[in-house]
Amino acid sequence: MTAIFGIEESNAQGFIDKGIVCYPSPDGKLDLHSVVSAIRNEDIVFIKHCTPQLRLHVKAVGIVLSDYPTNSDLGTCLPVEWVWQGEKILENFGEILSLCGDALYEEHNLQVQREIINLLPQKYQSPQEW
Repeated sequence: MTAIFGIEESNAQGFIDKGIVCYPSPDGKLDLHSVVSAIRNEDIVFIKHCTPQLRLHVKAVGIVLSDYPTNSDLGTCLPVEWVWQGEKILENFGEILSLCGDALYEEHNLQVQREIINLLPQKYQSPQEW
């Protein structure tokens, strides 16, 4: 299965308008570098906002189109096809989202992953017989 990455909504409209997603500056932090370097072609990325009430607001979902980053006025970026935009609020997913406030993280919560995948157009979803 492809990896799913949550990205904080700062610069979200610029990402959507330009068809990109940009890495936050790693500032020498190895933990962030390891997450950023893991994003690959065909991974799913989503723009999110988290609230103190443990709600995850999904603003857009996209598919990464290349392994090779480019530079933009927004930073180091990967091309993305943004396939869904809107406002999907997820709550009560059975565990605290300890990473939700981070600028970038890999999503491991299976319930959240299912919700993100369900937002994708049919052509990106797995066949039901799996």
